[in-house]
Amino acid sequence: MTSADAPPLLVVEGLSKSYPSAADGPPVDVLSGVTLSLDRGESVAVVGPSGCGKSTLLNILGTLDTATAGTVRFLGQDLASMTQKQRARLRAQSIGFVFQEHHLLPQCSAMENVLIPTLASGIAQQGQADRAAELLDRVGLNDRKGHRPDQLSGGQRQRVALIRALINRPALLLVDEPTGALDGKTADQVIKLLIEMNQAEGTAMLMVTHATHLAHRLDRTLRLDRGVLLDEGAA
Repeated sequence: MTSADAPPLLVVEGLSKSYPSAADGPPVDVLSGVTLSLDRGESVAVVGPSGCGKSTLLNILGTLDTATAGTVRFLGQDLASMTQKQRARLRAQSIGFVFQEHHLLPQCSAMENVLIPTLASGIAQQGQADRAAELLDRVGLNDRKGHRPDQLSGGQRQRVALIRALINRPALLLVDEPTGALDGKTADQVIKLLIEMNQAEGTAMLMVTHATHLAHRLDRTLRLDRGVLLDEGAA
C-alpha cells in the first residue's frame, strides 16, 4: 500500500458506456456512472455475473476501449485527452493484462512469451532476460523456461501469462477472470500467486471475477450490478 498523502494511481468518475442496439432501438447501457479510485500497490476485485460489464470496464481502464461519458485519470493523465498513439505507449509501458485464456504464442517458449511485451514497450532490452528468468524462477518455472505452451499445464501457462504481464514493471495490473479455465486447486494457487506478486512488485491490481470467495482475498471488493459499481468494503 502507498502513503496516505500520495495521489491515487487511478481515478474514475461518472464513467458510462453504451452500445447501439441491434434493431434501431435505444442504446444499450453497459456501465452507468461508475466511480472508482485505486491506490498504488492496492488490490481490488470487481465481482458480478457474466455479462454485467466487468470486461468492458477493464477494456476502458486499459485503453482498449473508450467511454461514452465520464473521465478516467491514470498516472495523472486524462485518457480521453490522449491520442491513440499516446494511449498505446501508456498501455505498453504502464499496464499489464492477464486474461482468462493465457494467449501465449504456441510456437514460442515460456521465456520468449514473457519477453514479447518488451519488444513493443520501447523499454531498453538490457537486463530484461535476467528479469524474466528471475520472475519465472520465483513462480516455480525455472525448469520450464524452454518449454512451449503445449508442454505446460493450465496452471503453468497462467503463471507464464502473469509474468509476461509484469515484465515491464507496470503500475497497474488488469486481471480478467484469471481462474475461469482452471480447476479449484489450481485456481486457488493462481490467486495466491497474484496476491504475492502484487505485494512483491508493488503493482496495483484490479481483478474482475464471478468467484466471490476468491475476490474477498484482495484488499477491497466491489460489485458491479446493472452497470453500477457498489463498494462491498475491505477484506
